[in-house]
This record gives sequence, structure tokens and C-alpha cells, in this order.
Amino acid sequence: MAATLESIKKEIVAQQEAQNGELEDLDIEGIPIGQFDSQSANLIQTHQNLISLSLVECQLKNLDGFPKLTNLENLILEANQLDGSAITYISKNFKKLACLSLADNKISKFEEIEPLKQLKQLQQLDLADNPITQLPGYFNKIFEIVPSLQVLDNKDKEGQEIQYSSEGEDEGDEYDDLGGKDGDEDDDEEFDEDEDDEDEESDAKPVKKNKK
Repeated sequence: MAATLESIKKEIVAQQEAQNGELEDLDIEGIPIGQFDSQSANLIQTHQNLISLSLVECQLKNLDGFPKLTNLENLILEANQLDGSAITYISKNFKKLACLSLADNKISKFEEIEPLKQLKQLQQLDLADNPITQLPGYFNKIFEIVPSLQVLDNKDKEGQEIQYSSEGEDEGDEYDDLGGKDGDEDDDEEFDEDEDDEDEESDAKPVKKNKK
């Protein structure tokens, strides 16, 4: 347990420094927490500004003793060993959740999803690689159970895959591959044809490139 505590401390310190001392996003992966005790929970619980918490492959079997974080909006608990009792706990303690991922756990029954009705702000849920996904009518049933839900397993209600863009990409998308704004390509070509003879020997003007 001492080694686990030290590993958690190191992650918190490193990520807090990377976020200029204000820890709002904590990502812990591969640390064998198993179950939280008061010491491990307090390491995280002292950071009440946390908005996003990710605990992936941490061998969590239940959420007993889990840190109380009143401002949490995003919770990722992928690749653990959690069953429906975890959903009950989450629904009681994290009322501001908008995004919840329980992918690759042991959720197996529709009844286990019912408590999520209490999370009025929950818009995105990931249950991929859980036994429940094999039940008949799974996809539509989850949307029925959780009315606020907009995205399930990275798909919208119509079953269309959600495409996520990186920050700043929208601005770059306003420009085509040649650097002009969408819809302006024809005008640019016409201008180039009219001025081609006059500007043949002049330097090319710089164009705005797509952001990568």
C-alpha cells in the first residue's frame, strides 16, 4: 500500500505542476489501488477543484471509500472490475457528472443502470466491453433509461459515430487545402486566371495553412 500511495502522490504532484498549480484534471493509470482507504482517498479528495478524474486499470472492485469530489463533471473508470454497485454509488455522490465512462468493467443488467436517472446533467456514457452490451435492445434501452443522455459508447441516438476535433481545429477548417476560406476557391481560381500573365514573374503571396 505504501508503494501505491507514493505512486499516487507522484502523479498528483507532476500533474499539478503541469497545470500551473491548479489541479482540475487528474489522470491515473495502472496504479493497483484495488480499494480506496482513508489515506489514498484523502490524497485526491483534498483537491476539490477537480473537474475530471480518470482511474484506468487500477484494479478497482468497488467504490467503497472513494474520494468525495463535489465539482466532478467527468469520471473515467475504464478497465477495472466494477459492477452495478459502482453506478449506485456514483449516482448518489456525483450529481454534476456530464460524462461517465465505465468501459471494460462488469456491468451486466439494465437494472444496474437505473440509478443514473438521478444524474440530470449526464450527457455522455460509455459502457463498451461490458456484458450488458450483449443484451437484446441494449443501445435503445439505455437511452430510454437515462433521458438526459446524448451519447452512448461514442454514438448518438441515431447510432452515428461521434467525431471529436482537437482544440482550434474548427478555425483551421474554415480554410481549404490551398489556404482559402471554404466557398472562396472558385473566386480565387478566377482571380488567378485573370492575373496570371501579369503576375507570372512576381513572388507568390503567402496563404494561411490548415492547422494540424
